[in-house]
Amino acid sequence: MPAIQQPAAPCLVRQRSLRPGIGIALMGLILTTPGCSPPGDSADNAQNAAAVTPDAVGPAVADTTPRTTTLDNRVSSQITDKRRTLIADAVSALQDSYTALDLLMAGDANKAVAALARATGKLDIVLAADPELALAPVDVRVTTHDVIATPADVKRLRDLAEAALDDGRLQDARRLIAGMASEHVVSTVNIPLASYPAAIKQAAALIHADRTEEARATLETALATLVVQDTIVPLPLARAEALLALAQPLAETAQRNADETARLQRLLDDARLQIELAQALGYATRGDLDAVSDELDVIEDKARGEASGQRLFDRIKALFMQANRRANTSPQP
Repeated sequence: MPAIQQPAAPCLVRQRSLRPGIGIALMGLILTTPGCSPPGDSADNAQNAAAVTPDAVGPAVADTTPRTTTLDNRVSSQITDKRRTLIADAVSALQDSYTALDLLMAGDANKAVAALARATGKLDIVLAADPELALAPVDVRVTTHDVIATPADVKRLRDLAEAALDDGRLQDARRLIAGMASEHVVSTVNIPLASYPAAIKQAAALIHADRTEEARATLETALATLVVQDTIVPLPLARAEALLALAQPLAETAQRNADETARLQRLLDDARLQIELAQALGYATRGDLDAVSDELDVIEDKARGEASGQRLFDRIKALFMQANRRANTSPQP
C-alpha cells in the first residue's frame, strides 16, 4: 500500500451526519450541494459540482472562458490530489458497513455479520499498514456556494445584520447573512480509526446475541460520525488570481500597444472588484486583503506606462497564498 498523505493543514474540521444534500436559492444567494451517497458513488457528483458557475458579480469580464478554465483546472487538481489520499481498504470497509446495515434492515442477520467481518478485516489491514493513522480518508466531494451581489450589496446586507445584532434580533441577523459565501468547499470524508472499528465489532457482537435493533442503532451511530475535513477555496480570490494570471503576460510585455494596455487595465480592474468582494465577504483577514489590494495598486501604477513589469507579480502571488491559508483557519471561540 502506498504511503498515506494526510490532508493539508490547516483545515476546518467538523463531524456531521452524511445525509442527501439539497440545493436552495434564497435572497439572490445560491447554494448547491452534491448528493451525499455512500463513498464510492459520488465521483460524478464531485466532478459536476466542481464546474464554476458563470460570473454574476459586477460587469462582464473579458476572457471569461480562459478564466473559467483556470478555475475548473484548479478545483479538479485539488480533487485529484485529495483522491490520491483515499485508502482502498477503508473505502471497501465503509461500503461493507452500509451493506451490513441494509441487510439488517432486510432481516438477514447472518449476511450482515459476514459484511461486518469483511469490514473489520479491511480496517485491520489499514491499521497494520500505519498504526499511527487517526483518520482514514474514504471520499472526496465538492460543494459550491456563490453569492450574486456586488461588494456594495454585501456591505449593505452586512450593515443590516450588524444593526439587527445591536438591536438584539439575533435570528434576523442570522437569516440575513446565512448565504453570504462565495467558495468551493473540498470535503474529505474520513473513518475515525480510534472509534469506528470498535463500533462495528460491537455491532457484530450484538447481532450474535440476537439484539439486532441495538446492533442497527450502533451501526447507524458509527456511520453518522464520520469526520469531514473541509478545505475552503474562496471564489473571489481564485477569480482574482485567474484574472491576474491573464494580466501578467501583458504586464511583462515591453512596449505594449494601446489595445494591449486597455485590455491589461480591464483585467486589473476586474481583479480589484473580486478582491473587494473577498473583503466584503470577510475571507482571510483585513490585513491580508489590504496587502493584496496595496500590491495591486503597485501593479496598476506600473501598468499605466508602457514599460514591462518583469517579476512584478511575484509578491502578490505570495500574498494570495497567505490569504487562502487564512481563509482555512478555524475560528477561535
